[in-house]
Amino acid sequence: MREPASRSGERAPPSRHDPLTLQEVYARHSGFVWRIVRRMGVPEHAVEDVMHEVFLVVHRRLGEFDGRVAMTTWLYHLTRGVVSNHLRSRRREQNRLRLVDARPVPAPDPESQTGRGQAAAFVRSFLDDLDPEKREVFELAELEGLAMPEVAELMGINLNTAYSRLRAARLRFQQAVTRMRATDERRLIPRSRSA
Repeated sequence: MREPASRSGERAPPSRHDPLTLQEVYARHSGFVWRIVRRMGVPEHAVEDVMHEVFLVVHRRLGEFDGRVAMTTWLYHLTRGVVSNHLRSRRREQNRLRLVDARPVPAPDPESQTGRGQAAAFVRSFLDDLDPEKREVFELAELEGLAMPEVAELMGINLNTAYSRLRAARLRFQQAVTRMRATDERRLIPRSRSA
């Protein structure tokens, strides 16, 4: 699935005479919503369904948007709620399936992945292991490129807390990269050496 093009974070306060339409919100901000949905851990095959659900919520609640915050801030909070519900439902379904079929599912072979696919898999794995608060800050700052004051506002946390979580997440990322490189180097060293 290709990412929609919009990356706008402008404030879009509707005037009393000219309210925003769902089509306008979608045209301006679907790219932003798509990136947030994808980075919050929704599997690629479910992104489109979650996007539809987000914009159904936007349609129902668009009249509540009063322009006091940026449209992206409002959309982020709606998206976070929809994604949270989706992931919770998905976990419940997986737990039910696990009870039915306890056989382990083999993990994908990391050596079969190359280039960008391998890097993307590494980042996804890192993000999956990161606690949710640090993950959210890391994704918004590093992957979405938002400024830290905006990250703090979106998450409803103190700016210093946001910086602290970002520092901790960056440190964990650096450690994960170091471990991965060490593992790769060990694979390249010949097993037997004759003296």
